[in-house]
Amino acid sequence: MRPAHRDGAARLVGGLMLTTTHTMSPTGVVIVLLLAVIVDYMSIGPNSLRDRLAFLLAVPAIREGFDGSPLDQATVGALRDVIQALLDSAGDAYIAGASINAVIGFLIALLWIFAIGCLLPVKSSKKLGRFATLSWPQSPLYRLNAKMWLVAIPLGLMSDLPEGLIGDITRMLLDVTTKLIVPLPALLFGAA
Repeated sequence: MRPAHRDGAARLVGGLMLTTTHTMSPTGVVIVLLLAVIVDYMSIGPNSLRDRLAFLLAVPAIREGFDGSPLDQATVGALRDVIQALLDSAGDAYIAGASINAVIGFLIALLWIFAIGCLLPVKSSKKLGRFATLSWPQSPLYRLNAKMWLVAIPLGLMSDLPEGLIGDITRMLLDVTTKLIVPLPALLFGAA
């Protein structure tokens, strides 16, 4: 029996009470996620666009499909445990009192900064410097770009965790990418 997926359902993740609002149907999520995998795996399109397109499809689909799921909770819980173990290893040092939620938010923000650098066209490096030359390594034909997926999956699962200005920016980035892909399943396959 599948769990009921309700918009606005509250859940506790990482000590924060979050609500889930879905903008895509479960069928739409599956279609977009499969499109991302196929674009990456079959190397559809020029190399300069392939990873960008796969990333922009994957992150919102992962968020929509797995936000609040056992995978989401296990991932956040495991990350919290690792950070707590590192803070505990500091003993009575001042740094041991750091907020786990703030550390997770900082890590997600760093991941978004790296992803934006990878998504920017290389031409923009004249104005933005080496930041715009970041890229995921090219993968051969019929092989997924693991490093791109290692960035996309945590961003899809945890972009709603940061708080403050950074949290607002990460959620805005995710909302923008989600709004870009929401119409794709209906447009391409007639599936809402």
